Amino acid sequence: MPRHPRDIPTPRPRRRPSGPWRNGPIPVIGLIGGIGSGKSAVAGHLGRLGAFVLDADAIGHVFLEQSPGRDRVLERFGEEILEPFGEFGIRREIDRRALGALVFQSPGALRDLEAILHPLMRKTFEKAIARESRRGRVPLVALDAAILYEAGWDTLCDSVVFVDASPKTRLARLEASRGWTPDVLDAREKVQGPLEEKRRQADHRIMNDGTPDELAASVEAFWPTLKSRPGRRRSADPADESPSTKGQPAH
Repeated sequence: MPRHPRDIPTPRPRRRPSGPWRNGPIPVIGLIGGIGSGKSAVAGHLGRLGAFVLDADAIGHVFLEQSPGRDRVLERFGEEILEPFGEFGIRREIDRRALGALVFQSPGALRDLEAILHPLMRKTFEKAIARESRRGRVPLVALDAAILYEAGWDTLCDSVVFVDASPKTRLARLEASRGWTPDVLDAREKVQGPLEEKRRQADHRIMNDGTPDELAASVEAFWPTLKSRPGRRRSADPADESPSTKGQPAH
């Protein structure tokens, strides 16, 4: 006989681990910054210091390769975003450059892509944060996401760090690494929120106009602050943090 609904045990909601931070015993730090600012370099340094790093770009790419994300993206954008035909029987992957060129030319297409990927990505972030909070093996989680505010992922974070660099420095890096022109950089940044607003909203700022060694020293000096400041999120006043503090932690 079928069981009466009252006889079926209801799963008990999983309790959030206790602790002073938003997600329990360890803080979650959001990393943002302009394109070419060195945000991923800061994430790498945090990882070497012991943080568990969530790379939003890498996770988004995974969902372009796996169902259901891949299927939904192909349904919306068609097979023209697939790589050219290769060896017979080998699945054609989504060409991220072709997809990027398409969505960055059309705000509507970009919104459609984000509507597909962002909920999947957020669930992945939430599960990873909950897992690391339960395990208690790392001192903090760093969420490396350029569009942290645009996607609403800042609500997962206890504080946000803005990685800063001058426009000249950022363009020089992008010219060397990607062959970008000023027009390409400008077009890509227009689809993201204004940098000045992000700088104002962030809780901390780290300058990265110097050498890799200077950045490593800055992150290491800033590390204790990230681990030991539970409390309310605040908006930093850029006037409090002069660009002349290159290589120094922002407070």
